[in-house]
Amino acid sequence: MRQTPPNKPPPSLLNARIAAAITHPTRLNAMATFIERPASPKEIADQMGEPVNNVTYHVKRLLDLGCIELVNVRPAGGGRVVEHFYRATTQLYFDDEAWQRFGEQEKTNVTTSIMRLMSNDINESMLQGTFNDPDDNHLSRVPMTVDPEGWKEVESLLEETLEKLMDIRTKAVERRTSGTSDEETLHTRVHMIHFRAPDPKRRKA
Repeated sequence: MRQTPPNKPPPSLLNARIAAAITHPTRLNAMATFIERPASPKEIADQMGEPVNNVTYHVKRLLDLGCIELVNVRPAGGGRVVEHFYRATTQLYFDDEAWQRFGEQEKTNVTTSIMRLMSNDINESMLQGTFNDPDDNHLSRVPMTVDPEGWKEVESLLEETLEKLMDIRTKAVERRTSGTSDEETLHTRVHMIHFRAPDPKRRKA
């Protein structure tokens, strides 16, 4: 998961405690929600299908690490309890140096969590009928056979695209908050995946 403000050097997740927190699947999923909007542990537990006590524990760890902050408290359960809402105070960015510091299990946790988020995004969009509305969305699959130089060229292209996406997002927020644009907003998701496929001649049965 690479998300960083444009025109700023990407921060490195070199702090061992923060890296350990983010590579836990529940915390990574919670952070993905907090980056998008304020949310409570109960909301995150409901969308993940996990016990609220478990999610609350991980949210508290994110709070202790300074990754999120409390933004609202609302009565819930008929006023018997209160529901705490948090938002992210930092973006997530795994640069190459930070990524290489993760162990294999941590890398697997991060990859699995991000793929699950992508799958949920697509499923929800298909169920709600927004995937092809508007119908000038983009969907492509490009099988390629490249040499190491070609692999690096694809990586560089995706990095440049990510930077431009962050710039587009920032400008859209600025137009909306400054009042220079009163057009309807479109909630959108952009997924980028680049991975090595198995050799067709050596695939296992």
